[in-house]
Amino acid sequence: MRLALALMLLACPALAAPAEPQASAQVARLEVGVFCALQAMDRMPAPGTTSGWIHVPTSEITFHWQDRQVVPAAIGLAFGIRVQGAPGFATSDGAEARVTRPGRTTPDVWASRISDAGGTLSFFRFDTEEELLPGLWIFEGWDGETLLYHVEFEVVPAAALPEIVNACGATS
Repeated sequence: MRLALALMLLACPALAAPAEPQASAQVARLEVGVFCALQAMDRMPAPGTTSGWIHVPTSEITFHWQDRQVVPAAIGLAFGIRVQGAPGFATSDGAEARVTRPGRTTPDVWASRISDAGGTLSFFRFDTEEELLPGLWIFEGWDGETLLYHVEFEVVPAAALPEIVNACGATS
């Protein structure tokens, strides 16, 4: 009986259903997904974040699991969005990405430009055990007072999605 209950509880987080991604009329394309992020990346200062910096990829990032909003909590995995502005649209200098972690009311915030010239990537990579927070993570893009997109990801224990964790060789 205990084994059955444990298996049921383990499976339940994988059944979580984050809300569908929302985008304003200024957004032509909004992609969501999960990717293996074990490669080295550069860093850029981001004083509005918990760590004080964000990752900056040195090569093009491809979502290995595109359209996935349920993410296993495992070191080396990353999840996020790629957004492109509608024709003729570009954000102002005050535009920012915001990521709100489970249990927090204050998001991590950093400058983020969006235009019609190409996709802008905003993501979170699990680097430390303290970051492996299960629950609802919210990604938003703002241009001043205008909400450009809102995307929810449900982070679940790594054991709930071993096929993704094992595919990346990530550890948790």
